[in-house]
Amino acid sequence: MAQFMASIRLRRIALIMALLLPACASVDRNIGLAEQVVTPVAAGEATDVVAYDLAQSMLRAGFSREEILKHGPALRNALATAGGAQLRRGTLIEALFAIHSDRLYVSSRLRGTFVRRLGWQGEAEASDEGADEPTSPGFILP
Repeated sequence: MAQFMASIRLRRIALIMALLLPACASVDRNIGLAEQVVTPVAAGEATDVVAYDLAQSMLRAGFSREEILKHGPALRNALATAGGAQLRRGTLIEALFAIHSDRLYVSSRLRGTFVRRLGWQGEAEASDEGADEPTSPGFILP
């Protein structure tokens, strides 16, 4: 009888171990994404962005040169694969990036929202959309 009870206990322990082991070995995808500084977001058209355009947009959004060097490549990859991305500092989302047509839309926590025409080398001009409205956040940077 004691042997039978020991056998049942061992089976229970083995069952508990079998159920808990996969939970310990895997990480929830959402937790992993929350720890990343740059997170891809399916928010636009997946397009390759020239590094110069992205660096200028990140400067305008309030990122330092060091942050651009550190996070720029991951941000560029996210835009090329998902069409959009968010960039975090700690627990705060500092900026959202999305590509639509030939424009990069940037919404920065500290510097507001702006639009940059990709691959355009001219002077800054007002955007077609909302150019007459003084409260419009849209404008184009060179």
